[in-house]
Amino acid sequence: MKRSLLLSLFLLLSISAGAELMKMSGDGEILKSDNSDWSCVLDKKSSLVWEVKNEDEGLQYALNTYTWFDGQSGRDSGTYTKNCYWGKNCNTKSYIKDINKIELCSYTDWRLPTRNELNSIVDYYGDSDALINTDFFPNTQIDTYWTSTTLKDSPSLAYEIPFFFGGSIARDKTIDTFVRLVRSAN
Repeated sequence: MKRSLLLSLFLLLSISAGAELMKMSGDGEILKSDNSDWSCVLDKKSSLVWEVKNEDEGLQYALNTYTWFDGQSGRDSGTYTKNCYWGKNCNTKSYIKDINKIELCSYTDWRLPTRNELNSIVDYYGDSDALINTDFFPNTQIDTYWTSTTLKDSPSLAYEIPFFFGGSIARDKTIDTFVRLVRSAN
């Protein structure tokens, strides 16, 4: 009896400690949670706004991948840069520039998330194979997503968050993977 009560209490606490997510329109307006058309997600707990991926080919296509590049480290264009919609400059810097240019959800300050920020939306208790709340983040790949965090002792490596087991791993910046942009809501 005590064991089941403790388990129930633990689950309640872990759910309430999770994200407080709200859907946003392409114009940055807060939508009802049952709305079926949204472009961004506001996490009220962390005060972060997240990009939502699309299932249609284009700039925010869920299957686009990018090499890590910030203008100084990483790779601008190379062997693994053919997996984004436009087929050239498939790197994080170009993607951020393009998202800011279209003013996604009326904002122009999108960026790669830090390792801690991206880990904040990992959901270990959801019903999806991807460790994220797919009611708010559909089309998330069961794969890794870049963070802005470079390894201090190895500047050719950056951290990724794997949405299939959580935590973080380091990868060479010349390899392509998925991206989910973020901005501060403040």
